[in-house]
Amino acid sequence: MRPTKWWTAAAAVGLLVLAACGDNADSGSGSGPGGIKPPKIDKMASLGAGEGSVNIIAWAGYVENGSTDPKVDWVTGFEKETGCKVNVKIGATSDEMVTLMKTGEYDTVSASGDASLRLIEGKNVQPMNPALIPDYPNFIEALKSPPHNTVEGKHYGISLQWGPNTLLYNTEKVTPAPTSWESIYDPKYKGGITIPDNAIQIADAALYLSKTKPDLGIEDPYELTQD
Repeated sequence: MRPTKWWTAAAAVGLLVLAACGDNADSGSGSGPGGIKPPKIDKMASLGAGEGSVNIIAWAGYVENGSTDPKVDWVTGFEKETGCKVNVKIGATSDEMVTLMKTGEYDTVSASGDASLRLIEGKNVQPMNPALIPDYPNFIEALKSPPHNTVEGKHYGISLQWGPNTLLYNTEKVTPAPTSWESIYDPKYKGGITIPDNAIQIADAALYLSKTKPDLGIEDPYELTQD
């Protein structure tokens, strides 16, 4: 096996929970990022009676019930405490999660930031009330109202964390060792780089260009014009 090394950097991909809404949500009069018009529907003012179950779309490893590893189980305790059965559908990609949410069969989704505005624009989710989340005041500021889930002051999702972008390289082929993502744009490595086939990878390139070509005027790699 050839020698490899890992290098990680924090990625600005906020993971969030979005709640589903009915088909009768009307479009609002205003608009948010990218001209998105949020559904015209009020947020929940108080928690009602439980329905006995919740259908969740999640990334693998996010909603563990002990079946993968008995030591990793945060579902069983929740079900015993609340009496609410947790049904999980694993989503492999953001596109799959958006498609599943459009069926109306799911209550919530642990969507990444590249899917949330599509769900809001498609009227597939409804506003959430952060006041009903006891620990919300203790969230770091960057996770409280990010533009990928908060439109016109309405929260359609609650951001939970960031995920890392990981660079794996062959120490025999890549010298000197990378100290920034600039290395993957070095012409000498052309044809030797593989990146995920996801639209959100555009943001990685935009972040690089925002530093190396400031004349492009890129302020937010997640809010890009066609140019």
